[in-house]
Amino acid sequence: MQGKLKKLKTDDNEYIYPITVSDAVYVDPNTNLKTLLGQLQAGMGSPVSYLIQAESWGIRNDGTEPEATTKGINDALAWAKEKGYNHVLLPGGTYSVQIDSNGTAISMPGGMHLELHADCVLQLQANSSPSYRIIEVKGVRHAKISGGTLIGDKQNHWFEIFVKFTRGGVNADGSLNDDPNFIRSEVIDRYANPGLLSNFRLWSIDGIAATSYSFYQYKDTVSKDTFVNLRNNGGFAPAAPTGRGWFDTIDNANKMVFVIDISSSPLTDEQIAQISAKIDNSYYTHESGLGIGILSSNYVEVSGVEIANCTGDGILTGIGVYYDDPSQYSQEQIGQHIYIHDCTIHHCRRQGMSLCGPNDVYVMNNTIHHIGYADDGTTSDFRNGIPPMFGIDIESMVGESNIPFKSIYLNQTSGLETNYRIYIYNNYIHHNARGHFVNADGTYITLQNNTFEGYTVGGVSSYQNQWYVKYINNTFIGGSLTVSGNNFVNGAVLNKAHLNLSNVQGAFVDNCQIKDGLFYGSSIYGYFGMPAAVDVTTGTFTYNTPHGMGNGAQISFEQWFGKVPSGISVDKLYYTVNVTSISFQVSETKGGKPVTITDAGTSGFNISRYNYGRCYISNITVEKDWRDNNNYDGSTGFIPLVAGAALKNITVKNCDVSIKPPDNYVGRPNTIDGLTIIEGTGNLQSSHISNLKAMRAKTGAMGGDITLGTNNVYSKVNLDGALFQGVQVNFGAANLSNGTFLNAKIYKPDSPNTAAITKSYMENTAINLHWLTYDGAMTIAECLFNNVTMDASAAVRLLGNLDINSGLTDNRMNAVPVSGKYALGQIIYNASPAPGGYVGWICTTAGYASNLSWSAGKAYSKGSRIVAAGHVYEAQNNGTSGSAVPAFPTASGGTITDNDMMWKEIGLLAVFKPFGLIGT
Repeated sequence: MQGKLKKLKTDDNEYIYPITVSDAVYVDPNTNLKTLLGQLQAGMGSPVSYLIQAESWGIRNDGTEPEATTKGINDALAWAKEKGYNHVLLPGGTYSVQIDSNGTAISMPGGMHLELHADCVLQLQANSSPSYRIIEVKGVRHAKISGGTLIGDKQNHWFEIFVKFTRGGVNADGSLNDDPNFIRSEVIDRYANPGLLSNFRLWSIDGIAATSYSFYQYKDTVSKDTFVNLRNNGGFAPAAPTGRGWFDTIDNANKMVFVIDISSSPLTDEQIAQISAKIDNSYYTHESGLGIGILSSNYVEVSGVEIANCTGDGILTGIGVYYDDPSQYSQEQIGQHIYIHDCTIHHCRRQGMSLCGPNDVYVMNNTIHHIGYADDGTTSDFRNGIPPMFGIDIESMVGESNIPFKSIYLNQTSGLETNYRIYIYNNYIHHNARGHFVNADGTYITLQNNTFEGYTVGGVSSYQNQWYVKYINNTFIGGSLTVSGNNFVNGAVLNKAHLNLSNVQGAFVDNCQIKDGLFYGSSIYGYFGMPAAVDVTTGTFTYNTPHGMGNGAQISFEQWFGKVPSGISVDKLYYTVNVTSISFQVSETKGGKPVTITDAGTSGFNISRYNYGRCYISNITVEKDWRDNNNYDGSTGFIPLVAGAALKNITVKNCDVSIKPPDNYVGRPNTIDGLTIIEGTGNLQSSHISNLKAMRAKTGAMGGDITLGTNNVYSKVNLDGALFQGVQVNFGAANLSNGTFLNAKIYKPDSPNTAAITKSYMENTAINLHWLTYDGAMTIAECLFNNVTMDASAAVRLLGNLDINSGLTDNRMNAVPVSGKYALGQIIYNASPAPGGYVGWICTTAGYASNLSWSAGKAYSKGSRIVAAGHVYEAQNNGTSGSAVPAFPTASGGTITDNDMMWKEIGLLAVFKPFGLIGT
């Protein structure tokens, strides 16, 4: 970012915490919105106001006469528009309104501000339509709705209707008959339920064996003179889930009769009279009942409106046109510049707000709560909730339409923008049934200074393929934030809430405080690791599980361990060719000839997408106030699974840390710069770490507190700069330099993987390594000891360490060593120097020290070592030697059977010579 950061301030002129220089923060959103609203008002012109006189328009403000009231309000708005008024006020009162056959109650004109008095309530009359809009803003420019309350019909909505039947049928000309083998329904009025009957389904009826029905449609009345048409192939729901429609528009086809043949299952008149058959819509969820629908409109403001109890969403912005010819769509028809602020939306059935296409949308200072719940805040049945049940949902579904659209992810650079540049600021979104926010297909989305409260399954998230999604200075209480794709997080406070990494592909997470919560999830996208097999003949690399790539995917090779096959370069970018679900070949050009390899390489090399490991985590605090014991608590801690990630300044208190990659990881090590663990455990693998601090005053965890690496060589940890105080440190495959151990314990399990501690300070520390049997399994070199207790086997190499109390080094013995492995020139100092003696001994032949020779009929344990002919041999199993000296081989690694045991040559006998004669 060029220049300096513009810091955000509250209305009280206080800086918003935290302040971080970041490309995610550009301007003060309050200032931006004021500027934009000013531009919208300018588009409407200076206010010319009109106060609606209810009686003059036949409007009732006492909640009665919905038909007249709805007509009166719409007529008043149209008249005001015609007369040049651009500011219309509706006084206080309760106005019962009803929808027309298209599902609209109030149609909002363009170029107008409709202001509802604070005590003005628009109450939607109960209806059966799957979709409606209490106020519809469609195809207009420069419109504003402010104040008042909109109440949907959720409590009394009809999701189905029931019809009675009588004996008799209908003739082919539409006239009625009395045929006793048929039953026909009462007359169904389309005008009474235009929405529900738009795509109707008749449900199966108990006691009737027929699998189909007929329906006859009429205009206005039922007779052969008004007959429109018939169908005799209707299938009963739910076996036939699709609905049936009408032969003409509602003015020409509006009455209907169902007919069912009962000849195969006769019914008595009493049984027929008891039938109450269910009719619903194929869109049976009825989830599109809206408080305000803003469709294909531009420069629209909604301010200070309360919306509740809609069967669908409180507010929806969307695309209100359809063309068979995709070229007819325009950016204007997608919609743009929508500003929704200072509203309260609650207890709607589907969503608080759905943003479904328009661009440049500001959603600010709103409260959205209890979406999907009844008024009691706990009941979430079909009447009160239908998924998704989120606070805000950004989802245009444009990918399922014929609209040509831009997409960064799909590399579609031409087409129309949909759901671009949406800013969600300073909203309080809480206690919704399934989620608070989700972005399915929005681009350039910013969420800043919002508070999300209440546990939900969905929490706050954005699909991983959506670019430039930023979360800035948000608060999460009892919920979760899911970070995916290349999401940018700068500033988050999470209280009893979790931060989850999911399908991360370049995410940045900075400045987050988690209290009584968990930082978890994975960032392993694009990492594949070692192939299970390499076919040298064809140059094919095969894995045990699907890799998820297609032809033309860009990959690279690495050799942190092992070696890549000859013919492959770690400096080149390759493209996959001849891909199957678990295998591929590679080419240096897209779609080109497969690269020829001449060997399979050495196990341990890595193949991954060229840009794997793009996860950057910094300045994270995870804490609990107190921890009663050291039992694992899966609800708190810092436990990401990461591949090639970069982490910096992580602090974890009273909970546990685990930073590791997938099993048998051979990719780029994670880097960790600054990790503090207070009263917790840490499991660190496959990482380069600097500035680690682990401190504990309480009783340590059973089995140790800090584990560096494992017995798997691929888990190696390289650590530069560490403080361990009051903890047990378990070394697996790990190297440490420049460490400090205070009141600590050092431990390593017995394995051939080596570990080392160099240039470190140890005080009041116990080194417990007496069980190590593999030579050089642990090296401690050039360290300072201060009251250190040492319990180490000869397999531990102690090189150049100094006890600061005695001033003596640790490589001191009373005699030539008889165990261990030694290098040429290695010096052992005499621990008991005396006149006439020597200063020490120097190794003149590198090898293994031993003073034991072979004996006949002797029991040896596995790992025992003997000397023969200047070589050292190690027992490979427990057993007893034979009666004759074996012909010990001198070749490196050679073996010989000796009775029931086997000896293996492991190297030359280390030879020591005394040096430094001490005078008498």
